[in-house]
Amino acid sequence: MREIFSFLAEYIDKNRITLAAITGGGGKTSLLYGLGRELAASRRVLLTTTTKIFRPAPGECRDLFVGPAKHCLSFLEAMPPVSLLTAASGEGGGKLLGYTPEETERLAGSGAAVIAECDGSRGHPLKFYETWEPPVPQGCGCLFAVAGVGALGERADEERIFRADKFRALHNITEGAKITAANYLSYLSHPEGPLKNAPRGAKKILLLNQWEICGEDSRTALMEIIPALLKSYDAAACVSMRRNILYDYRER
Repeated sequence: MREIFSFLAEYIDKNRITLAAITGGGGKTSLLYGLGRELAASRRVLLTTTTKIFRPAPGECRDLFVGPAKHCLSFLEAMPPVSLLTAASGEGGGKLLGYTPEETERLAGSGAAVIAECDGSRGHPLKFYETWEPPVPQGCGCLFAVAGVGALGERADEERIFRADKFRALHNITEGAKITAANYLSYLSHPEGPLKNAPRGAKKILLLNQWEICGEDSRTALMEIIPALLKSYDAAACVSMRRNILYDYRER
């Protein structure tokens, strides 16, 4: 086992990725700030969103810019060469409002490493995607797709799935049924799943989050579907964002 955030930071550096997107279920914001802090130990880093996020806590990111992308670009370029900045276009409804995917790409042209949260799931492990989701910058070099594994074996209802009724219809799950590893495979590899709108040339990394709460049977069932998932993803990792642990990593 090793730290997941340092592992992913090394992956970004090794592949010279200047813009990474995050989609999927619960754990995205933990990844955004955890990976951002790791990268900012040696370079200028910008954290943002193309949807909405809560203001960062002081321990997540100290510096915050709120304003138009063109002003953010000037502000970012004036930051120290080793620094961490969260930025948003505005605020509303208690959340920071993101930039468009195109604006996010322009911010990545500053030379900073840009990480953008491009999805919303209200903290649920799984979700159904509406037609406008997720707003992924087409210039991103890497997409991290997050799925919370705590829903495995639980009922396929609104407590575990954002827009559960539409999710069940898409993946042929009957109301009241429990979520299986086969349902995870269907969701994660489906064209309307976390890889929806992913750029063809981007690296695609699946992060199975909350691994620490899985029992042995659940871990075995999920590990059995990873070979099939690697037909859609370049790599898959079993992780705990909360504990910053990488338990297992497999590449195509």
